[in-house]
Amino acid sequence: MAGVEALRTVDLHKRFGGIRALDGVSISIRDGEFVGLIGPNGSGKTTLFNVISGIYRPDKGDVYLYGEKVTGLPPHELYRLGLVRGFQVPRLWHRMTVVENDATAARDRKGSGPLAALLRRSEWLSWERSSLAKRVVDVLHRLSLARVALNRASELSGGQMKLTDISRALMGEARVLLLDEPTAGVAPRLAQDLFKVLERLNREGLTIFVIEHRLEVLFNHVERVIVMHEGRVLTEGPPEKVAEDPRVLDAYLGSV
Repeated sequence: MAGVEALRTVDLHKRFGGIRALDGVSISIRDGEFVGLIGPNGSGKTTLFNVISGIYRPDKGDVYLYGEKVTGLPPHELYRLGLVRGFQVPRLWHRMTVVENDATAARDRKGSGPLAALLRRSEWLSWERSSLAKRVVDVLHRLSLARVALNRASELSGGQMKLTDISRALMGEARVLLLDEPTAGVAPRLAQDLFKVLERLNREGLTIFVIEHRLEVLFNHVERVIVMHEGRVLTEGPPEKVAEDPRVLDAYLGSV
């Protein structure tokens, strides 16, 4: 594990009316880590991701990315800094092809704007010679999406949509990737395959922080797990230690 701290939150608080969604959350993730975030429904997991990724501003507390204070920065600015967020339901351009989705996600691309990256299918061969095209093709091959490269996003399976969402993060040159339940709606076998892809990307240097409800999948791949309950960090540690913690079992059973 690298020694540099990639992501840190300090005493984050967030209320919605009388509900304390976050109640003093402080976490630290090192560069190159693969960390899972778990907890019963309503424990504050997605709210934490929303605050980190700039969707919500905390009522109190701060967020740091590689030592730089980024509290309250909007998502597009965090994207430029390398913090990329994936959602439970992938936010793809459904009328665009997989190639076009990836091209529009490229960070600091040249051109007049998003439309400059769009292609007609007939332009594929000539466009493939460009620098941007080579990046897209490389990412699609890495994620086994090359065979559906010219399919519209609306034509993809649930698993392929999740992989396309991840491919867009790679095109954005993500340094830290936040994923909210990437296996939701995905068959068990494909869920394992998806986490194998994430594990490979992590070995290549990508820092990954993932919310996941399929603990049997998550625990086989992450090196550390953070557990939230009632807006606070309940415990954290290696998967095997967390699985044996009676407080974790009590938190889950108490939510049923």
